[in-house]
Amino acid sequence: MPTRRARCSSKGGASTSGSTTSRRSDPLIREPFVGVFVWTFVYAGLSVLLTFAFGLFLAIVLNKNGLRLRGMQRSLLIIPYAIPGFLSVLVWGGLLNTQFGLINRTLGSDIPWLTDPTWAKFSCLLVNFWLGFPYFFLVCTGALQAIPDELTEAARVDGAGARQVFRKVTFPLLLVAVAPLLIASFAFNFNNFNNIYFLTRGGPYGEDQVVAGSTDILISYTYKVAFGAAAGTDYGLASAISIIIFFIIATISALSFTRTKALENLT
Repeated sequence: MPTRRARCSSKGGASTSGSTTSRRSDPLIREPFVGVFVWTFVYAGLSVLLTFAFGLFLAIVLNKNGLRLRGMQRSLLIIPYAIPGFLSVLVWGGLLNTQFGLINRTLGSDIPWLTDPTWAKFSCLLVNFWLGFPYFFLVCTGALQAIPDELTEAARVDGAGARQVFRKVTFPLLLVAVAPLLIASFAFNFNNFNNIYFLTRGGPYGEDQVVAGSTDILISYTYKVAFGAAAGTDYGLASAISIIIFFIIATISALSFTRTKALENLT
């Protein structure tokens, strides 16, 4: 009897192993990985670039002395950052609804914000832009105010114009202070599960794809591999993807911090 039980157990283990292997070679799981991988970098990179650029622009505009109602304007710009992020994403999901969303009704259009692959990616970037620019607005405002006025005045005395002062003096000093936060923001957006899942749930999906949608990033794709009904519960594959994500973020962070030290030496 013990021998028979051992044989049954061995057969069951082989069956489980074969099932796991077949799931990992399943084209529904394997084929979309490259697309998800590329979109994750595009999503994180553009999110950081757009939010930083707009936040810096607002910080420069509102950093002028004597500007009327400057405090009130700054307070209004912080509102998107003060509202809980997942609530903002859910509200945006309703605003961008194709059939009854306020944006389409106001514009008198039927733009498929969340149902077309291209528009859905644009919508994800738009919502993340709305949530992210107040953070960099605050950071850049503090960094600009920390730059000594003597440095910019000396550059103007030497004949530098406004663009040269910004490009040669203000921006390098600002970048030294903000660069670590840019790295942290990239890592955050690289794993920004909430925005993707609450807004589009990774969709829209192609006709032959039920695991990874057009807006899935690596972390949401990993979640579906581990817990999604269509992909099964492949914790081993999900763990492997999580390790890949860790090494990607660690490598980018190490290289970026090395570059940050180089900037410090230049200034």
